[in-house]
Amino acid sequence: MKRAITILTIILCSMPMWVQSQEINVKADTVRALKSYKATDNWFIGVHGGLNHSLSENARHGSFWDMTKPSFAISVGKFFSPALGARLQFGFHQQQSRANEEAVQYNPIINGDGNYGFNIWSGYVDGLLNFNNLFGQYRETTRLNILGFFGLGFNYTNNFDSKVEAWNNEFTENGERVEGRYKVYTDESAYLSGRVGLMATYKLNEALDLTLEGAVNIVDDAYNGLRYDNRYDSYATAMVGLTYHFKDQYGDRRFRYTEVSDADVIEKLNDMIAEEKAVVREPEKVVKVEKEVFRSEILNMTVSFIIDKYNITDIQKKNVAEVAKYLEEHPDVNIVVTGYADVQTAYPAYNLKLSERRAKSVFNCLVNEFGVSPDRLRIDFKGDTIQPYKMKNEWNRVVIFMTEQRKTEE
Repeated sequence: MKRAITILTIILCSMPMWVQSQEINVKADTVRALKSYKATDNWFIGVHGGLNHSLSENARHGSFWDMTKPSFAISVGKFFSPALGARLQFGFHQQQSRANEEAVQYNPIINGDGNYGFNIWSGYVDGLLNFNNLFGQYRETTRLNILGFFGLGFNYTNNFDSKVEAWNNEFTENGERVEGRYKVYTDESAYLSGRVGLMATYKLNEALDLTLEGAVNIVDDAYNGLRYDNRYDSYATAMVGLTYHFKDQYGDRRFRYTEVSDADVIEKLNDMIAEEKAVVREPEKVVKVEKEVFRSEILNMTVSFIIDKYNITDIQKKNVAEVAKYLEEHPDVNIVVTGYADVQTAYPAYNLKLSERRAKSVFNCLVNEFGVSPDRLRIDFKGDTIQPYKMKNEWNRVVIFMTEQRKTEE
């Protein structure tokens, strides 16, 4: 019994040490960030089928199901981010419209049947907003997503029922043609249109989504062959479909996170960068003074950044502290803080701004956290126009420090 108590005591006393060792092994600087994607990634194609319902001026006089007909569509598009996408959608809609009630009641040619059909061919460019990821963090495991979409495009109408030709012209008993009392214009026409809608997508598997979408389409008043006092007409659509997601450069079909910049990797990266700093193509700056020539030097200390970020991690602050210490030990020099961005991420204008933010972030850290005088520092930024490190693209997400002679008042 005593032996068991002794063993239990040893285990309990060892637990804080074990927990502490586990905490030490935690990668404090590991950050989950989305992978870097190209224009050829995150594409999809979809097929849809359902119903449309006329909301035109006389539709309210017909029954709901008389005014409801089939719709079909095919779409192709891509997501630029988990929250933002775009698609091109083409559709075919059998549409039903109706003559006004006065014509239905009193025009003998119509004979009480005021409904007539025609076809619509539509094309839209839609913007897609994923509300889940717009107002919350993207989660790889989420199955149900709610999206809003808005689009601009065209509606092309044709193939009106032949019976409306009889409405357009009546005949007397002796066969003479006279102008009819009700006119439906049956010419094939194209009209600019817009729409807004909501979509729900459910992930069946990595490749397929089940979709349900509804939209209100705003069209010119004359699209159904009738023009009244209104400027616009409209119709609603409701469709279900399947969306297929193509593979991206990584072999995935959805956005994926990757773990970047843990403490060990950053430290190794800094060592490798220091060894390769001779690859930097920055021209050596020479400032002549009366008695000696001052030569600029690139410091061994650098600050590395996570892809598409400009915040400084705790590990990197150690390097910033080394720069502050260097300035303290060398009162005759100033430092040029130069930011860079890798050429394989984003585009030149964005990268230029990102490199500026990285340089300013390091500048502010030196001044605000380590007490360096602002007049000892100068900010510069190159974007992706210069890639200091040729061996690996990701090394160029960096701030590099170069010395320059400190001007003193005579």
